[in-house]
Amino acid sequence: MVDGKRVAVVVPAHDEERLIQETLRGIPDFVDRIYVVDDASGDATAERARALGDPRVEVLVHERNGGVGAAIVTGYRRALEEGAAATAVMAGDNQMDPAELLELVRPVLAGEVDYSKANRLISGEAWTLARRRLAGRLHRDRPRRARAARPRSDLHALRLPERPARAPERP
Repeated sequence: MVDGKRVAVVVPAHDEERLIQETLRGIPDFVDRIYVVDDASGDATAERARALGDPRVEVLVHERNGGVGAAIVTGYRRALEEGAAATAVMAGDNQMDPAELLELVRPVLAGEVDYSKANRLISGEAWTLARRRLAGRLHRDRPRRARAARPRSDLHALRLPERPARAPERP
């Protein structure tokens, strides 16, 4: 719970037996319910999620693959049934940084916004890795003389500007 309000996480998963337990272990303790939606996996994703033994975890299984969107909808519906005040989505392949979850749900729980979304490509460790890869490409693709003369990177220009957390007031 956060500020006395229930928080849920939907984990859409398809063939994620290798990463599902690591993903679930990383979900912070303030999360009350975790809905793993196994989207007709051909592996042991559902069994591995259940085997973790976390009482917060409920595994929902699709008999037919509906895609990530259908898995998210299934999880959202279950969270609504159980009265979650805020519900987040964290992919079963451990791509999302759980450290960012509280920052995302607080404005929703406070009624400041209806929806909050992170972007794994421009925040957290994913941004750091992407920046390093891009820097390597920029460095590798320059002519040799330019590489020696200008070893700097212009990656700071790729950052998106900060945006306010609240939508502007309507007249």
